[in-house]
Amino acid sequence: MQYWIPGTLVATVLLTGCSMLGFEETEKVVDETRVAELQIPQGLSAPRKPGQFDLPAQVAAGERGEDLDLRPPVQILSVATNSSVEEEDKNVRVWFDRSEYTGELLPYLQTNIAGFMQENKIDVTEKKALEFKTDWVNQYEETGFWFWKDQELSQQAQFVVTLEPKTHGRTIGVSVHLTALKYQDPEVKLTTVAQRREEAHFLNRIIDHIATVELAAIREAKSKLPDVQLTRVSTEAGDAVLLTKLPIDTAWAQLEVLFESVSLEVTDLNRTEYRYFVKFTKPESGFWDAIWGEAAAPELPLAEQEYQVKLTKSDQGTLIQLSDNEGKALDAATMDAVYPILVEAIRTNKIEL
Repeated sequence: MQYWIPGTLVATVLLTGCSMLGFEETEKVVDETRVAELQIPQGLSAPRKPGQFDLPAQVAAGERGEDLDLRPPVQILSVATNSSVEEEDKNVRVWFDRSEYTGELLPYLQTNIAGFMQENKIDVTEKKALEFKTDWVNQYEETGFWFWKDQELSQQAQFVVTLEPKTHGRTIGVSVHLTALKYQDPEVKLTTVAQRREEAHFLNRIIDHIATVELAAIREAKSKLPDVQLTRVSTEAGDAVLLTKLPIDTAWAQLEVLFESVSLEVTDLNRTEYRYFVKFTKPESGFWDAIWGEAAAPELPLAEQEYQVKLTKSDQGTLIQLSDNEGKALDAATMDAVYPILVEAIRTNKIEL
C-alpha cells in the first residue's frame, strides 16, 4: 500500500522553481545616451565651469581599479605648543618657534630629534649640524589571531630629517624626505600619495616626541599647585563658555593635558582656527584599580559622542567654548555641570588653566 503526502509534493514543486516552469534568465541591455554639450547663443556668455573636481590629465591617464591607491595622505599634526604647519606647503614640514620652554631653539630640536632616534632604536647613518639621515626603519604588521599573533616585517624605509632655520633663528622648519623604501611584497608599488604618507607619518612621530618632552617640561615648571584661573562666563550672544587668563597658545597646549584626564580623546584638530575635535568615552574602573584602591577618574556629565572645543582670543585672556559635533554650543545647564569636573581635574593633575 502506498501513501501520498500532499505537502511533500507541493514543497517539491516549490523547490524546483523555475526549472520546472521553463523560465530563462535574460539580460537587460541599457541604452546609454549622452547629452550634447549646451550650445550658447551668440551674444551670451557661457556659464563658468568650476574645475576643482576635474581629474588632472596625468591622473586620468594613470592607474585604474585595484592598482590605484585611493587612501588619503596623512595629515601633519602640529600638536606641540610652539609648532605650526603652512597649509599651502608642498613639502612635508612643520615649523617650530622658540618659547620659554625651548631656550635656544636649534640645540633644543637637535637634542630632541636625536632622543627620538635613540628611543625608537633608529640608527643614524649620517648626522650633520642641520641633517639626520636614518638607516632602515622597519615597519611591521600583525598577523594571526589570539595566541598565534605575530609581527611580520612589511616594509623598510630610509629618511632624511632636515632642519631649516630662518635668518632670525627664532623659527626653524623640520622637514622629512623619504630616500628609499622597500616593500616585502614585490607587487606593491610606491606612489606619490604613499610616499607623502610615509613622510608625514614619520614626521608626526617626531612631533609627538617633541610635544611629549615639552609637556613634561611644562608640568615640571608648573609643579607647584596653581590657582585655578578657569571661570564661567557668557558671551554677548548668550552662549555659556569658559574663560582663562592664559594666552591662547598656552591654553591650547594645556587643554590637551586636560582632555586626557577627563576621558576626551582628540580625533582631529585645526590649529589655524584653534579648534579641537574630541570624542568622549565614559571611563571604566578596572579590576586592579579597585584592588589597589585607586580613585576613579572624574566623569563628565556628557553623552558618549563627538564634541568640538573652540578657543577664541579675548581682552581678558582666552574663551573656551564646548559644542556638539555640529558646532552648536552646549547649554548653560550642561556647562554648569561640566565646570566643577574640569576644575577638579585641573587641581588633581596640576594643570595651568
